[in-house]
Amino acid sequence: MNVSLADELAELLAGRLELSNLGGVLSVMIASLLRSRRRSRRLVAATVLLLAFLAVWCSLSLALFFLSDVYFGPDKQAIRTQKTAARGNYHVVVGHYNGNLPEDRKRNLTAEELNANNYFPHDEWGEGGAAVSQLTREQQKLSDATFAVNQFNLLVSDGISVRRALPDVRKPTCRNLTYPADLPTTSVIIVYHNEAYSTLLRTVWSVIDRSPKELIKEIILVDDFSERDFLRYPALDNALKPLPVDIKIIRSKERVGLIRARMMGAQEARGDVLTFLDSHCECTKGWLEPLLARIRLDRKAVPCPIIDIINDNTFQYQKGIEMFRGGFNWNLQFRWYAMPSSLAKSHLADPTGPIESPTMAGGLFSIDRKYFEELGEYDAGMDIWGGENLEMSFRIWQCGGRVEILPCSHVGHVFRKSSPHDFPGKSSGKVLNANLLRVAEVWMDEWKFFFYKIAPQAFRMRQSIDVSERVELRKKLHCKSFKWYLQTVFKDHFLPTPVDRFGRMTSAANSSVCLAWALRSSGIKAPASVECLRTFQKSQLWLYTGDRRLRTDEHLCVSAVQLLHTTSEYQVQLKECAGLENEYWDYKATIGRFKHRQSGLCLASPDIFDPSKEEFNPPIVERCRSDEKQKWTISESSWLPEHPS
Repeated sequence: MNVSLADELAELLAGRLELSNLGGVLSVMIASLLRSRRRSRRLVAATVLLLAFLAVWCSLSLALFFLSDVYFGPDKQAIRTQKTAARGNYHVVVGHYNGNLPEDRKRNLTAEELNANNYFPHDEWGEGGAAVSQLTREQQKLSDATFAVNQFNLLVSDGISVRRALPDVRKPTCRNLTYPADLPTTSVIIVYHNEAYSTLLRTVWSVIDRSPKELIKEIILVDDFSERDFLRYPALDNALKPLPVDIKIIRSKERVGLIRARMMGAQEARGDVLTFLDSHCECTKGWLEPLLARIRLDRKAVPCPIIDIINDNTFQYQKGIEMFRGGFNWNLQFRWYAMPSSLAKSHLADPTGPIESPTMAGGLFSIDRKYFEELGEYDAGMDIWGGENLEMSFRIWQCGGRVEILPCSHVGHVFRKSSPHDFPGKSSGKVLNANLLRVAEVWMDEWKFFFYKIAPQAFRMRQSIDVSERVELRKKLHCKSFKWYLQTVFKDHFLPTPVDRFGRMTSAANSSVCLAWALRSSGIKAPASVECLRTFQKSQLWLYTGDRRLRTDEHLCVSAVQLLHTTSEYQVQLKECAGLENEYWDYKATIGRFKHRQSGLCLASPDIFDPSKEEFNPPIVERCRSDEKQKWTISESSWLPEHPS
């Protein structure tokens, strides 16, 4: 998608305001009809068309009134993050965490600045989730100087109460729900490393203030070898002592990373359910009950809240969008992708029900404690962080569980543009590749070879990493195949399958020209014609799927979109796949022609190919004819070895 769902709805909703103007246009046209008999037939036809348009517009507006209430609640809108606005998609990743502050970011920070706890709340700052943006010149200077400490506005966070009020962002239908009296208890586990005092305490207090006390068995804080004085004993312990719940602090004697730190917390937990949160979150009213009620109903369900956005600069609380679910790209990076239309329709019918998600972001979720243990906890062979959310997601789904997003549970998360940490004494690339290799080897079956084609650096580590223990766990749990996962859980995936044609698309007019995607200056991917590369370059690789769509990485489809100011001109675009009519192409290998179903036009390479052209030489659609420009060859790219093992 080039704009988010929220923007599309907002634009359509805005159209309601123009109906009165359209009524005026209608009256003028009727008056003209009476004055001019010569053009009466054409004007009558135009009037009928306009009336039909108004009828459709009114129907659409009524539907959108309903949708706005169902999805956003009264007087609330989903707000895009800066990254969303730039890229046109909702691909923000949360739940990622790493180690020590990089040395190049420490140079301008004194020990006093790093260890300072300057929490001093100002009246009304951030109350109701409002943004804090009016800073004095001196405050702004200090804000800029300390931003790198945690990669968010530390001055603003320290000026907001750790018990600030937040809006109730739930839909009205969610607020009216009631829950059983015998919900299971939960242990809330929060891992932190050099977290800011204000964000950590705000996370803890939001759990306490917005959760039924009888449901919180304990809050477990796991300190992953923090260096800040205010996080050490006895400073933090004394600050937490007056809190009205049982709080445990577990301090690691060395850096162990998020994965192992969470396992440390889980081993000490006594609640029926484990609830994992990041250390810079804010829970909203009614966040916990839906999670626990879902597990009470199905102990193998692993529910996640809707993740709302806390702006890293102003700390404004912004409601997240629930029309997305978790997926992953060819590099095995977590992504948010729009729901397929079938799931969106079922969600519309039951807007409070759980949303099946192929993967979880990993930072915020609940799981039955005994089920977590039966399932094999986290993979202890993984280091620091990265890939653990995909590994957990695949394991849950393939071994009989479910990953779900609950639209009635909302938790805010500070979205940072970069991390303040890195990997202690290790290369981040090696750690991530080793973790993802473990995911691929244990759970992805033959599709692991596709990942190795995309990430050859991971393949080179294959002989040095032992996953035999996790393979045995998979056998013990009688888990299903990755093929089953793709066919049943992630049906709208974009990995190659035996029924797809996968490879490069070359033009018959110039065999050195390939269809590709390229990044525009805006950060949006666009179709392009480029010089073919011999390497396994994913920007030049396409899937022509069994349902007749041209797909590529990041859930993108080649579509031809009718331009608004014309009736016959179409433009080739790259949009997030949504099953729309403009995404389908009929291809006959004998002719080599891609015919767009909706328009009847054919895909063609540009008239003039100039590799230096700024606009990437975008392909076009034109009237079908016997022209070499309209002939394409799909050169199959093999990703399966002859003798897979």
